[in-house]
Amino acid sequence: MKKLAIALVSVLALGTVMSSFRNVTSNEVSLVGKWKYYQEGKRMSKAELLFSYEHEENCGNDYVEFFEDGKVNDVFYYGSGNCEMSVDSGTWKKEENHLIINFPYAGEETGEILLLDATTLKVKAEVEGKEVIYIYKKL
Repeated sequence: MKKLAIALVSVLALGTVMSSFRNVTSNEVSLVGKWKYYQEGKRMSKAELLFSYEHEENCGNDYVEFFEDGKVNDVFYYGSGNCEMSVDSGTWKKEENHLIINFPYAGEETGEILLLDATTLKVKAEVEGKEVIYIYKKL
């Protein structure tokens, strides 16, 4: 479940942002490509509390890759030193400022895109009844 939540980009903008900073870029910016997990956190009053995403030490960066044909791969590395790779495949679509991801093992999840530009994707999602913010950086 955590992998799916993180994938909602979490798959998941930079730094602390006030609620008035909703900078959703129009359809000009595409989600297609690889997005590295960067930060995750939550909203506290009017500010956000964000923490760096912890990648497996000495392994590659975990990332989500969106393809033009509506497919998505969620790629994680694990195994301290061995660096095994795990890939979960599913589908995605963007409707206005919502990202909808469907993985066969977890079903469909929807996140609100708070920021999408050439370098940053920021998504707010509800995970187990709690609001979570995920920030990704374009690779």
